[in-house]
Amino acid sequence: MTMTIDTLGKAARHRMLVTAQCRRCGREARFLASDLAQFYNPGRSLFGLPFKCRECNLGNCKISTSEYLNDRTREIIVWRPMKVKHSN
Repeated sequence: MTMTIDTLGKAARHRMLVTAQCRRCGREARFLASDLAQFYNPGRSLFGLPFKCRECNLGNCKISTSEYLNDRTREIIVWRPMKVKHSN
């Protein structure tokens, strides 16, 4: 039996990578699902996460997941989300 990984919590439990790819320019960013689950509700749909391309300034991103195997995955860059406090 297979399980559909459709929420952030499921992806985090399975130690997956979440990739956001801009549909306009193709720029990609990868995140650990467990990192994203610290900022967003783990029950949230993966496909409703608010990613925005830094180059195009558009929120039209394709979201996909993949397994992260330390011993088999080639070297990749993984972004870490953080909250930034703006001062007025």
